[in-house]
Amino acid sequence: MDIITIEINGNNFSSLDEFFDEAQRVLTKDTDFRAGHNFDAFHDLLRGGFGVFEYGKSAEFVWLNSEKSRRELGYEATARYYKKLLEKCHPSNRERILGKIKSAEMREGKTLFDMITEQINDKTDSYDHSLVLK
Repeated sequence: MDIITIEINGNNFSSLDEFFDEAQRVLTKDTDFRAGHNFDAFHDLLRGGFGVFEYGKSAEFVWLNSEKSRRELGYEATARYYKKLLEKCHPSNRERILGKIKSAEMREGKTLFDMITEQINDKTDSYDHSLVLK
């Protein structure tokens, strides 16, 4: 069984929205499908079936310029992400989101970079991807 290698180039994006554009670019081929700019849509792309690899198949992701991405998708970007989420979240989620903002501002907890890499490395789904940071 051949495992496809997919390159994510950190030089192609500087924000979470731009990362989602990059994910769309590298994970879809010959399809009109447009993924949303959110973690659920990214998860769907990771499952496959969008022209690059079949649903449930594994891939090796090579993240070039990952240190640049780690910085740009770090705590400041994470706090901005949760502040934006706070504007439209359900009132019952406000306290949880406020806690995430506070953690990010204190440079604690997961960053956006961490959330992305964990999602790629998730071993509980239909895929078994690997990730190499360069």
